[in-house]
Amino acid sequence: MTLAMLITKLGCALCLLVALCEPRTGHAESGAAHRIAIVLDSQASTNELLVAEALKQRLLQISDLAIQTNEGPADLHIYLGEARSSGKLKDLCDKHEVVLPGKTGPAPEGFAIKSLGTPEGRLVLAIGADARGVLYAAGEVLRRFRYGPDSVTNADYSVAEAPAFRFRGFSANQGGTMMKMTKARSWTEAEIRGVVLEYALAGGNTFYSADNGGPFYDFMKSYGLMTTTGARPNQLYGQHPKEWNAGGREPWEGAQWVCPSIPEARAALLAQWDKDFSQRADHEVMRFYAGDPGGCTDARCRPWGKTFMLLCEEMAAIWLKYHTNSIVLIANQGLDNAGERAIFDYYKEKPRTWSYGIAYGPGSNPMSRYFRDELRKDLFTYPGKGPVDRYLAEMLHELPLDQHIMHYSDITHWIRAQYQIDRPEPNIVKAYNRRMFHARPKAMYRIFQAIMPFSEGDIIYSEGNHDEFHQYLWARLLWNPNRELEDIMREYCALYFGEDSAEPMVQALFQLEENLVAPLPTNAGIGRYYALVKEAGDKMPAWRMKHDYRWRLHMQKAALDQYLQDKLRNEMNHEQRARDVLTAAKPGQYEPAIKQALEILHTPTETEAMKKLRDEAGRLGEESDRLHGDRNLGYFKLDTPLRSIPGEIGSLEAAQAAKSDADRKAAIDSVIELTNKRTSGGRRE
Repeated sequence: MTLAMLITKLGCALCLLVALCEPRTGHAESGAAHRIAIVLDSQASTNELLVAEALKQRLLQISDLAIQTNEGPADLHIYLGEARSSGKLKDLCDKHEVVLPGKTGPAPEGFAIKSLGTPEGRLVLAIGADARGVLYAAGEVLRRFRYGPDSVTNADYSVAEAPAFRFRGFSANQGGTMMKMTKARSWTEAEIRGVVLEYALAGGNTFYSADNGGPFYDFMKSYGLMTTTGARPNQLYGQHPKEWNAGGREPWEGAQWVCPSIPEARAALLAQWDKDFSQRADHEVMRFYAGDPGGCTDARCRPWGKTFMLLCEEMAAIWLKYHTNSIVLIANQGLDNAGERAIFDYYKEKPRTWSYGIAYGPGSNPMSRYFRDELRKDLFTYPGKGPVDRYLAEMLHELPLDQHIMHYSDITHWIRAQYQIDRPEPNIVKAYNRRMFHARPKAMYRIFQAIMPFSEGDIIYSEGNHDEFHQYLWARLLWNPNRELEDIMREYCALYFGEDSAEPMVQALFQLEENLVAPLPTNAGIGRYYALVKEAGDKMPAWRMKHDYRWRLHMQKAALDQYLQDKLRNEMNHEQRARDVLTAAKPGQYEPAIKQALEILHTPTETEAMKKLRDEAGRLGEESDRLHGDRNLGYFKLDTPLRSIPGEIGSLEAAQAAKSDADRKAAIDSVIELTNKRTSGGRRE
């Protein structure tokens, strides 16, 4: 493929993206620029050409600008490129004192930018320490602009930054389960690539990719990004003798788990991985998973941690034979205490140069029941700050100095998860699921600050795009963990919703988090979230709104939550009325009371106002699906009862067929007790 073809294809991929960016700081704002020139060095690399084209396409997607990628008349010149020993960008940087960050030299992946007015016109000088530094410089340039329908304005500013963490990993992932359950269309190749670039411009440097490479892999490598892959050591594909089956493991979704303590099974595993690894593309990170799923409980494999590590050592030798520039991590998931102890003993026995360290993810924490059957009770005696980071401190104490911790954080789930909510609102749980579109800004910020001091970075775990706010938050904190939460949230909201809509969306995100735990029937925050999102939409100009799928996802959630609150209140009202009828019934009056109660419970709970909310959520879902292949799962579960009305109806119908008043009275009492099982806010006792 020629460079021209590559750039043309890149432009098609980028044209679907919206990056609405505004300055966080600065002064001496310039006049509106309608014509922009992006200027590269005459010896610019392919990567620099790609980044320049990415910058151009994003600007064009946001605003109807006139943009050229060479010198020439313009209201604003952006000089962009990698640091060199000579050239126009170097001369300008020297003249205007633009210096890359770093103590003994330019810091890896760093950049420096200066925006200023000169007698020759308005300039932005953006220089990267290396290939990725150029990409991150372009991202910062985008975030610093203030946009109009056909122009940008630019404040004076000067920044020099480098990332705080070595590994900053993300997942451009629509989520197969999520897509199926929401009936959303598949992402196009351009959309998948676009999500990668969104997180890369925000600071990401490592991404999930197909094991054996391909166009998507090549696309990421063209920007100098790193990729990650993985393997489950005792997973043997295809058929094998039944006696090889791993203890406690049965075939799982077509995969086979074998006991590696059986010599023939181990030999088959190593032969499989040799062939597999020889055919994989070069990935900078390989992870071997102890569980979720995987592992063996056979007596010959106990403790699994020891058997696992010895098998990983053999597999790592194979992997590194074919991929010499990679690091290898082990993920300590789903182990018991003896297995965890065996891993630390293995590392302490002698240097293990094949291993870079431990990937700490879902099921890695023996202070949590998530994927763990056995807890480390001793850690609860002096628990420090608690389960979020206490075991990380223990791991750092146990590991040799040459071994590192890398996070594999689950930022996608809110229940049944690594960092789950302790007391989620039960009706919200029932109405959605663990892959719900949501935001937890305060909680996720606290979690990040608690866990990251122990690690080299994070390559997150995601099951869809419903966590895109968390991914953005993680990207910006991995770049600079010292920023305030509100600062990042305002940047995010200005980026995707526009300056005028930013403040109501910040407050909407905070409210959305509170609504995850507040009792649904009495929570005024449901209406407040709806009003805030609507306010943001009302303030958004049409030229922004036509691209904004994120706002539509929030408005869907707001309409659905309001619908659910009304539905729950109506169901509770029907229960109360039925209970009053049944409670007042006297002997000999049970049959008419049961009939009346059934009529009440059969009354539809959906009002005209609720129908409008259903229609609103449906329309917005179709729009967000058209724009980005995303929609809200809750829309497809609106008919699920939140209370136990079907069971109550069944009990009363059975009572109608009873042959005696005593039997009818017993059925009535059971229904009264069932409808009474609520506390303030509708939580079940």
